[in-house]
This record gives sequence, structure tokens and C-alpha cells, in this order.
Amino acid sequence: MAVFESFRDGWTALRTTPGLLLAGGLLVALSLVGALDLGTAEPGADLAVALALPFALGGFLATAVTAVRGGECSLRSFLRAGAANYLRLVGAAVLFVLGVGLVMAASTAVGFVPVVLVAVAGFTEVAALSAGLGAAVSFVATLVALAAAPLFLQFSAPAIVAEDRGVVDAFRRSGGLVRRNLGSTVGFTLLWALAVEFVPTLGPLLDSGGVGLPVAFPATVAVVGIVSVVGLTYCYTVYVAYFLRLTGTLPVRDRGPGRVDPDSPVGTQ
Repeated sequence: MAVFESFRDGWTALRTTPGLLLAGGLLVALSLVGALDLGTAEPGADLAVALALPFALGGFLATAVTAVRGGECSLRSFLRAGAANYLRLVGAAVLFVLGVGLVMAASTAVGFVPVVLVAVAGFTEVAALSAGLGAAVSFVATLVALAAAPLFLQFSAPAIVAEDRGVVDAFRRSGGLVRRNLGSTVGFTLLWALAVEFVPTLGPLLDSGGVGLPVAFPATVAVVGIVSVVGLTYCYTVYVAYFLRLTGTLPVRDRGPGRVDPDSPVGTQ
């Protein structure tokens, strides 16, 4: 089953390609900048992270794809992938945020339509019930849209990096993969999210400043930092491995019986 096999793939890649920890550590470090108290430098640091994150993500995804496929990784390939996919990853992030914002705005507007009609037509019991029902439907529709968007578009970034797709094509590719493997994808997403949740992170420690910790603060930060980098790098690699299994682009000896996804570009590395 692709879900459990991808967890095995992630462990194999991490064990045979220690360089993954450097790429994953960079992503983890960038995500922690927001937890630091930088005073007046905080806005500049947040901007720097926002600009650097797509580069680091592109480099990591390319490194993970190569590692899962059993290839050789290097700093040069990390940098090249980060630069080559930078603008498309930024565009995908911007388009995703704008899309979610538009959906929320549209749902909110639809929810207010019955309220406006009640105000215009005058208050009656039927009108009030209609307004409440309309608002409830709008609220549920917003929740469904906010849950469906991350589910169906979660593989757009690896589609950009691993298959060299454009932003819109990557969204379409991700949605198609999830739609054709809906049960497997939902199961994987829940299991993967649970695994990520169990990985300790440095954010709470940095926020607390060491208050209430049973051991020396620097030692705790070091231990949790190492566990966080290893755990999250493993989870991110599993995510890439699952995408590759969905597309059928792993070597046959690794992925077992099955057919190659017809939408996968031939010869993708």
C-alpha cells in the first residue's frame, strides 16, 4: 500500500542520504524565525524568511526526490533546484492564498444576502429562519472549501519541482492525483499530519525562554532541535515519497507492482 510504503521510503532515503538533514534543517530553521524575539529587526527577518523559504523548499524537494529515487544529492543540485523553481513556487503560494481569500469573501457575501433581504423586506419568522439557514450554509461551505483546498492542492509544489510543471498545471496535476486516489490520500494526509504533530519543535521552548524546564535550557534546546530536524525531515521526505508513488515514477524494484500514471512526464528526474 502506497501510504505505508512511503513511510518506509522516507526512512530509507534519510538513512542513505544524510545530506537530506541539511536541507530539512534549513526549512526547520526558517520556520523558527517567527518564534524569536528580534525586537525592531523582526519585520525585516520575517520578510527575509518569506523570500528565502521558496528557495529552500525547492532545493529540499529536489533533494528528497533524488534521495527517494536512490540518486546522488549535492549542494550544487540543491542550489540549482532552488533557483530554477523559485518563481513558480512563489506564484503557487500567492495564487493559493488569493484563491482561499476569494472563496472566504464569496462565502461571507453569500451568507449576508439573506440578512440583507430580511432588512429590506421586513422582519418575519420565515425571513429570520431563511437568513439563519443561509448563514449556516455559507459557514459550512466555507469550512468545506478551506478543508478541500489543502487536500486537493497539497502536491502542487512537488509537481512543480519533480515534474517541471507550471503553477496552474501543477494545481491541476495535484487535484487529479487526489481525485483518483481520494481514499488513500485522505488516509495518508491524516496519518502524516499525526506524525508531524508528534515531532517536538523548538517554538514553545523559544517562546518560554526556558521557564519551568527541568534541565538546563541550552541542553534542552540542542536535544529538541536535533529531534525536530530529524523528525520533520523524515516527515517531509515521506510526503515526497508518497507523491512519487502516486505518480508511479519510483523504480519498479522499489514501488512494487502497479502502473505508471499516464500524466507523469517521461524521464522526469
